[in-house]
Amino acid sequence: MKKTAVIFDVMLCMLSAALCFGTKFLFHACAPKEDGGWMACHWAEQAVFGLGIVLLILSIITFCFPDGKTKSGVQISMAVISVLAMTVPNHLIHLCMMTTMRCHSVMKPAVMIISILILICSVTSGMLHRKEESGI
Repeated sequence: MKKTAVIFDVMLCMLSAALCFGTKFLFHACAPKEDGGWMACHWAEQAVFGLGIVLLILSIITFCFPDGKTKSGVQISMAVISVLAMTVPNHLIHLCMMTTMRCHSVMKPAVMIISILILICSVTSGMLHRKEESGI
């Protein structure tokens, strides 16, 4: 296996972990309301956390398969899931009405940036594994 492809695989694993655990601990959505209920942005956070878990599991799975075609296929699915993660905050699940809230100012940009990086790394790594498999 080429060293460059392994570097991208490790980066995918780290970025997936950052998306997964970052939404819970670093760039989480707004706190509960005074009555103990949750605002809509909480559910966006939960959805991104779930997608982050799926991405983390898929990135770990890529280390289990020796052939490049399988790795390439897994990483294509990671690219699709990262696009889905980008669309969750404020598109699939609406965030708070005020754009100054934490969900708009912290969570949404962080999810966008990490998801874009996952998309770039997964496409690049998938192409490298595909190239490696075909011997080009």
